[in-house]
Amino acid sequence: MQRSIRCGVVAVLVAVAAGSAPGKPGEGMQAGGDVLVHPFADVALSYDSNPLLFLKGNEVDDFFLDVSPGLTVTRAGEILRMEGLFWSRFRRFEEYISENSDDVSEELRAELGRREDWRLRVHERFGRVSDYDLSVRTMDAAAEGVPLSVMDRSERVDRNILDCGVGLGGPLTDKMSMDVVCDYGTIDYLTKDLLDSTEAKASFKIARQITDKGSAILVGDYIRMENDSLANPAGYWAARTGWRWQGTFKSRFEGSVGYSRLSGDDSSLDDTFDRDAFSYDVAWFWQGWPKLSVTLDGRSEMQLAPDAPQDAKLVNMITGSTRYSATKCLAFALLIGYRNEDYTREEEVAGALVKRTVDQLHGRFHCDYQLLKWLRAYGEVWQENTQDNVRGDYKETRATLGMKAEY
Repeated sequence: MQRSIRCGVVAVLVAVAAGSAPGKPGEGMQAGGDVLVHPFADVALSYDSNPLLFLKGNEVDDFFLDVSPGLTVTRAGEILRMEGLFWSRFRRFEEYISENSDDVSEELRAELGRREDWRLRVHERFGRVSDYDLSVRTMDAAAEGVPLSVMDRSERVDRNILDCGVGLGGPLTDKMSMDVVCDYGTIDYLTKDLLDSTEAKASFKIARQITDKGSAILVGDYIRMENDSLANPAGYWAARTGWRWQGTFKSRFEGSVGYSRLSGDDSSLDDTFDRDAFSYDVAWFWQGWPKLSVTLDGRSEMQLAPDAPQDAKLVNMITGSTRYSATKCLAFALLIGYRNEDYTREEEVAGALVKRTVDQLHGRFHCDYQLLKWLRAYGEVWQENTQDNVRGDYKETRATLGMKAEY
């Protein structure tokens, strides 16, 4: 599988690069029509206080080098818009060479239709990753709250991932619109300590305009979940209602709250792990002035536990980030994230039954400096504290210096 992924990515890179017309560094290469190709290479040196995630009091540190070549392909047409990312990351440790990893992945997104009319969207991601990052580091990712502990999944081990889906959205009437999305995803952990999982998801969102800038929204989700410990799939559904507000291009808000339920009625179990919970999904963006923007996100969902057979967990995630452009060349981003995992079943610890809870608090500071139009230097420092009342606590600090060249 890993060899097939690499061969496929290399073949696409060679084919796209061969058909591209060279341009100026930093502006990309034309590949016919309005398709733009940006080859890039990212090199970063990091110090990690606890790369093996040992429990508190047993931490060991190490340096590692990341080399990440890749390619982005974009088409910004009026009817058809496409984005593609192809990349590899080769990580090499100074001492713990057994932790060396070669990651490779690709992501594709396409949208067909005019933005103000019905639009068909398709996305696909496939590859092998070993860290939180699903793509190479960028300032945009740091400011949007994408990386590290606020990812959908908290496990940081080698895994093969597949995520694909299709969505359809557009106006039903002058004041009403609808979006429908179907997704399918798998996670194949390259360790026997974690349970592989499969999810099939269907969701819809209906918006009804109430004022010039505000709309009432109704949201519904259904997920069919499977993993290696269950004889029958578990079902999760959520229903929420809320409000969408679009002030100007500088300010927007969307939030919904409601009810969710996980049904884990498995014939292989003596009992079930059915669970009801409050459900929410909130996002707010504000650009105070051209140099400063702020984003706040929060949501909840239920997941099957990959490290506890026949169990599930309620996950709450809250993220705040801000980005500041000090000059035309210098920019900063600060991210703070909190993640709580509340497991459903009790485990025996020291002769007593305990319900497992995991709390993660994460902070990240990222700085970009544009040396040339095609060359960017960056540095970042982040820290994560994890408290686990069953598996044990750990803390990790990482500092990185790197450079990214993009044609």
